[in-house]
Amino acid sequence: MSSAALNGTSGLKDGAPVSLRSSDHDPTIKLFWILLTGHVLIWMAVCLLTQPNMPLDMVEMLFWGQQWQLGYHKHPPLPAWTAASAWWLSGGHPWSMYLVSQATIAVTFWAVWQFARESLSPRAALCSVVVLQACYYCTFLINDINNTIVTRPFWALAVLFLFRALAREKTAIRNLYWILAGVAIGLGMLCKYYMGVLVLAMIAVPVFVPAVRKELRTAGPWLTFGTALLIFLPHLLWMIDNDFITIRYVLDRSGEAPDSGSLVRHLTSPLNFLLSQLPAVIPVLLVATPLLMNRGAKRTVAPNNGNPNQLFWKYLLIIFFGPVVIYVLLGAVTGATIRTMWGGPLFSFLGVFLFAAIPLPEDHSKVRKMIRDAIIIGLFMAVALVGRNVLGPKVRGEQSRVHFPGQSLSTLVQQRWNEHYTNPLPIVGGELFLAGCVGVYNENAVDVYGDMSVIASPWTDDRDLSSRGGIVVWDQNENGELPPPAWMQRFASVEILDPVVCRSQSVTDDVEVRVGVALVHPTSPGGLAFAVNRIGNTPISADSPERIASEPGSTSPIVR
Repeated sequence: MSSAALNGTSGLKDGAPVSLRSSDHDPTIKLFWILLTGHVLIWMAVCLLTQPNMPLDMVEMLFWGQQWQLGYHKHPPLPAWTAASAWWLSGGHPWSMYLVSQATIAVTFWAVWQFARESLSPRAALCSVVVLQACYYCTFLINDINNTIVTRPFWALAVLFLFRALAREKTAIRNLYWILAGVAIGLGMLCKYYMGVLVLAMIAVPVFVPAVRKELRTAGPWLTFGTALLIFLPHLLWMIDNDFITIRYVLDRSGEAPDSGSLVRHLTSPLNFLLSQLPAVIPVLLVATPLLMNRGAKRTVAPNNGNPNQLFWKYLLIIFFGPVVIYVLLGAVTGATIRTMWGGPLFSFLGVFLFAAIPLPEDHSKVRKMIRDAIIIGLFMAVALVGRNVLGPKVRGEQSRVHFPGQSLSTLVQQRWNEHYTNPLPIVGGELFLAGCVGVYNENAVDVYGDMSVIASPWTDDRDLSSRGGIVVWDQNENGELPPPAWMQRFASVEILDPVVCRSQSVTDDVEVRVGVALVHPTSPGGLAFAVNRIGNTPISADSPERIASEPGSTSPIVR
């Protein structure tokens, strides 16, 4: 890497950034896009080659999103909608899922880079992003799609847009960024509610930065608030209509229990959260240490000399440390558990803080070495994920979900249904992951009745499954040959079929996967119209003497 690629300057004029935007004059722009493209391609390849089956969260996002609900019992809907849209646009190919997961970190990196360039030199801005290769939140854990991962880009975009709304001079441009900040906040809230922690930190900006208080008398904050509320309002109404089920889920996950008020929990909750973030922070600090030891150089940002960079520095301190402080106070006051993964978005701007507080050395060789070390650690993270996915089953002695034969299971279950009925499989119920794999890998739209629970799958229920018919699946390796009686007694006509036997997709440990299959025969005339005449094995119809209405506590007839 040449010194020219690391050179460049930027400054502020009348509070607005004046950066060298042309790649002809600022080679760090081209270098950023090369590194970003390489990052996306490498991690996509790692996931595609070592995760032959989609992880649980990804499967869940898909069968949620295919129902297009305004909310789900655990989370807001945007990540599920995103997954389902990508799956549909790609024709049902897993690469689209991993492209989405890597796109989330790509947008995050871009927003961090753009924010850093508002005040830091181009090479410092580049370093601010490159050091994140050492943060496992940005590498090792981006192999899935879930609400936590999809929130991250909106968090970073909201930080960028709000700063530009405060820093720009022209009213029209400022208003545009106020609106964009509202869009990022609203979409972030549609991913995960902890986006509200960032909003609280943003509200603190005018409290601690007197220079921006005048903005409270303009239309800008109202544009942000109105835009965010407009985006979030349909889900908010859904929450009210569903008795705030997602909030109750969050409280359950955070450990709100009768003993949560004990003094020990109030002390250990914030401490455990801070300690849990060290593995994400320490590698970044280690990579950046050679540059951070450069005490004698001129500052990239001078937060105490009264120049226009003062706004950038104070804003950065509040946005970076504010959410951490809020989490600590929340854990200390309530005693609730602050989950480790909630820290994911907090450290996207760690590199910006480091290189804003301490200048880069004039010796470009040190900068090049830091970039090289960060890239090596990023590649090590990729190798670690390969090792976990390839060797993990042998080391742990058990299969992971990314090796589950989901496609084979779905195909074989569909064949079992086709042996009895000509219409596509309408509903698959049973254990959430098994039923989810059957549903999402099926070439037709299949309603997933996860865990046979109307809370987890409100788009269907026992009556719907009994009426249209379907398949119920369970893991015979763990739960025995017969399905749970509590499931089967809910239906009047059930036939236990031979189990589906597949082989795991692990390259190091070949394991037989046995999945039990129960056929719930349709009882509605529409469902029965598709019945195939079979010799010696006629489906149980609504008029069949074997059909007995199940009462609570009774046992439905099971035909073998």
